[in-house]
Amino acid sequence: MSVTQDVLRLSPCIGVCKLDERTGYCLGCGRTGDEIGAWGGLDPASQDEIWAELPARLEALSVRIRLLSLMGEGFADWVAETIREGQGTWVTGVPGAVAEFPCHDRDAEVVREGETVIATVPKARFRLHLHEKLRAFAFDGDGPVVLGLPKRRAVLPLAESFTSLGADEAAIAPENRSEELFDFGLGRPAHRFCMRTGDAAFAETLKKYEGRSWADVMAALGAEIIEKSPTRVVESALARIEVSSQIPPPGGQSPSGPHTHLLPSFLAAGEDAPEGLKIPEYASPVAIFYPGSPPA
Repeated sequence: MSVTQDVLRLSPCIGVCKLDERTGYCLGCGRTGDEIGAWGGLDPASQDEIWAELPARLEALSVRIRLLSLMGEGFADWVAETIREGQGTWVTGVPGAVAEFPCHDRDAEVVREGETVIATVPKARFRLHLHEKLRAFAFDGDGPVVLGLPKRRAVLPLAESFTSLGADEAAIAPENRSEELFDFGLGRPAHRFCMRTGDAAFAETLKKYEGRSWADVMAALGAEIIEKSPTRVVESALARIEVSSQIPPPGGQSPSGPHTHLLPSFLAAGEDAPEGLKIPEYASPVAIFYPGSPPA
């Protein structure tokens, strides 16, 4: 996975500001105290030189997480490259309620629209909006990359019960924007798990369960939802994955391609990121990229 850019101007700070007594390097970003103090006054070439040294320093410190220098067009180029070259899997959601967009071994259609990347594969679409405050946190060298946004910017309209949202005007494909969107109401401020249908009769059935818990909806309509397998829409403030593959029956196997998970046991923990992929407290994860094979 290549994250090299010609222009590196982002500060490496991740909000963990403590110098290692042995090496003098910051345990968060890998810079020395002098480099941190002088950073704002350094010319771009000097900043680039420091950025180039940070991976080795952080590895020597056994620091698992580091900030990548991605920003602007370089950020969008990298996202598009991961999909075009089939380098792994994009995921959005929270543990227990996620959508997976695998891009390996597939001919994905990838479009750049300004600072937005849109990708399409059979049975799924993925969209990521770039933002000046979006940051990419890499784990274990070439491991997963978590995209994070400051929490105050990552908030979505909160639904704590099953809610009809009306026409899905934010649908990735224009032909889906008149279909009706239903939020399961997981009560998470930065993510939501929804389903979308163009079946008017089914939409009317779903509306009868507004205000109920998602567990009640699944208990009452689970078999019908599985049979119809409406498009699942999982999104954060900047990322959206839409999946229209068949939902497996209880105890069945998820397809190897794009799919979603809605698992009560994992949701109960209330985590916003998988164990081992926690980013600094000030940020909320909006999407995760897993290089290579999809996550287990």
